[in-house]
Amino acid sequence: MAEPVSRLETDDAAPPAGSSSALDASLFTGFLDACPDGVVICDVRASDSPVIYVNRAFEQLCGYRSAELMGKNMRFLHGDDRDQEGLSRIRLALREGVAAQAVLRNYRKDGTLFWNELRMVPVRNSVDQITHFATFHREVGERLRPDVRPAEQQQKTDPRDPALNTQTMLAYLRDDKLTGLLRRGYFDELLKRDIGVAQREKYSLSLFLFEPDFFEPYRELFGRPGADQTLRRMGRTIGACFRRASDLCARFDDTRVVALCTGMDHEHATRHADLVLARIRDLAIHHPRSAVSRFLTMSAGCVTLMPGPDADPEKLMSAAQDALEKAREEGRNRAVSV
Repeated sequence: MAEPVSRLETDDAAPPAGSSSALDASLFTGFLDACPDGVVICDVRASDSPVIYVNRAFEQLCGYRSAELMGKNMRFLHGDDRDQEGLSRIRLALREGVAAQAVLRNYRKDGTLFWNELRMVPVRNSVDQITHFATFHREVGERLRPDVRPAEQQQKTDPRDPALNTQTMLAYLRDDKLTGLLRRGYFDELLKRDIGVAQREKYSLSLFLFEPDFFEPYRELFGRPGADQTLRRMGRTIGACFRRASDLCARFDDTRVVALCTGMDHEHATRHADLVLARIRDLAIHHPRSAVSRFLTMSAGCVTLMPGPDADPEKLMSAAQDALEKAREEGRNRAVSV
């Protein structure tokens, strides 16, 4: 991607060297490329609001390379399918200079249709002028199609919605929408960093992987809304157990949560994993289809080590998954540490 961040420069004066407000361009680019959702930035100061940046996730989503998208208006992804309710919402937001969200029919490079959940936010400079629009893209398949969603879930856009500032935009990239924990892509980048620091400073890392027991039967019984509410409660409870400045806690996948701690020995990490499982049991979430308890329980795998020269995130994650699988094999509702 050719100089994506340098193209975001505005007429504002650059912050002085060494200023805490300065943001390294390579860090910003790496941050966006680690985002699991597609990200596109358009320059509204130029004619026809051309694309000036796309991340890797968006390339994978639409099938176009960044060089094929640069300088174009995003409307070309709609093809001839311009009669969409969501497009009217987006056009209004562009005119009003406000945030908006819609589900659109878009078309990949090979011509195949995909349902694109698009969130658009204006980006302002230091004198409160809108210079760019950032859009976030996620394929939603049939789940959020406007013609199949319940009426109460239809997106309603209020032109008076406050524009999101840059800090809020970065939080959107960093945080998982359901649980409030970190997103997996952002966690993976921080894990690589922390392994390198631990190798250099010679201290231990503990990686935890948590999974609710018999959650698919729970979801079948209570439906997706009920299951999502429970995932949100569990995520918040686990996150509250990892509050040190050096701790990381993220949504690993659909139901699992991953966390990283520094400076723990094996015994301390094991006790901490047990504490988290006890906090989940204390929620007393009724689970009629659990084979181990009346209430929802959780299993955990934990690996504690001092990273050597050959340590890498995949090996560490694989060890934690092996420990979690052992906890499942031993009857669940327990933590296994290695």
